[in-house]
Amino acid sequence: MSGHTYKIIELVGSSKNTVEDAVKNALSKASESLRNSRWFEVTQIRGEIENNEVAYWQVVLKLGFNIDGTQRKTDTGETVKKESGGQTDVSGKYRCKVCGYIYDPQKGDPDNGINPGTSFKDLPNDWKCPECGVNKDQFEEMREGS
Repeated sequence: MSGHTYKIIELVGSSKNTVEDAVKNALSKASESLRNSRWFEVTQIRGEIENNEVAYWQVVLKLGFNIDGTQRKTDTGETVKKESGGQTDVSGKYRCKVCGYIYDPQKGDPDNGINPGTSFKDLPNDWKCPECGVNKDQFEEMREGS
């Protein structure tokens, strides 16, 4: 049986015009750094008032994006499992705060031209998470027990 696994994040969008435009603005901005967006749910609607008129519409929404697959292919075609909790050696590893992907400098990111042995700090500034597409600033250094 095939299923899907999603990660959910919360976004806030705004617009001077309509609630729909506020949603579109939030989704558009999110698409700049996230891949595989699949659905959204508006959880709050509010407005900002200036001079007794609506100045901005604001929406809070949950965005679900697909993180299907616990395996990915390397540049040699070999299938490897993504790492999960319980590592004994976390030195130099960084975890994506959005999807949980772990960057391991010993493995690099061959699918995206990053050679094994490349430390996280030496990754190009425009490098993105290979699973969800967020920027480097959405990663945190792993510590023993994390």
